[in-house]
Amino acid sequence: MKRLILVAVAAVMLGACASPRYVTSDVTRYHTLPATPAGQTFAIVATDTEQEQSIAFRQFSDQLNAKLTGAGLRQFTGDAGKPDYVATLKYAVSGPSPDVRTRNSSVGIGYGVWNRGWGFGAAWDPWSSNYSNTEQVYSRRVELDIYKGPSWGTANPERVFEGRALSEGLNGQVEPVMPYIIDALFQDFPGASGTTRTVRVEVPPNTDRAPAGRSPSARWSY
Repeated sequence: MKRLILVAVAAVMLGACASPRYVTSDVTRYHTLPATPAGQTFAIVATDTEQEQSIAFRQFSDQLNAKLTGAGLRQFTGDAGKPDYVATLKYAVSGPSPDVRTRNSSVGIGYGVWNRGWGFGAAWDPWSSNYSNTEQVYSRRVELDIYKGPSWGTANPERVFEGRALSEGLNGQVEPVMPYIIDALFQDFPGASGTTRTVRVEVPPNTDRAPAGRSPSARWSY
C-alpha cells in the first residue's frame, strides 16, 4: 500500500514537471491591408542606429522575413525603385512586478510513524488545500508597423498595419520569447482590423526550464 501511494505521488509530481509552458500574448491589429497579400514586396528597416548595429535585431528580422514571406509577400531585392511595404519592429521589457498566484494542492508529503518506526511518506488528500506564492513577472511589448514603401522616408509615411503584442511571463529577456510573440502577431495575418485576441504559443519541451523553486503548471507562462 505504501509503495502504491509513493508511486502515485511520483506520477503526479512528474506530470507537474512535464506541464506545457506557453507565451501568452494579447494581440491587437489595425490595418488596411488586403485580406490575402498577393506578391507585394517588402523591406524590413531598423528605426534607429542601435537596431542597425544589433545582432539580435538581425535575427528578429530573419524571423519577420520568414513570416511575411509565408503570408504571401516577397522580399525586396533592391534592384530598382522602392518596396511596396516597409516593416519596422520595436520591443521593450518592463518589470519585474510581484504576482501572487493561488494554487490548489491535493498531495501531502511529510514524515510519519509507521508500524516499524519513522519514515518518509506521502498521500493523496481528497480535501485539497489552497496556497499562495509570489513570482516575479515581466511585461514584454512588441510593436510591428508596416508602411507604404513609396511614403517611407517622407514627412508623412503612410501606415497600413499596426500590430501590438503584450505578454507577461517569468522570462525578463525579450530574445528568448520573441519568436513566440512574433508567431502570435502573425497568426491569421493580417486578420480582422480593430480586434484584440489572446494567443497562446507553446514553448517546446526541450527549451531551458525555469529556475528551481518555481512551480510549473498547465498555465505556466514562460
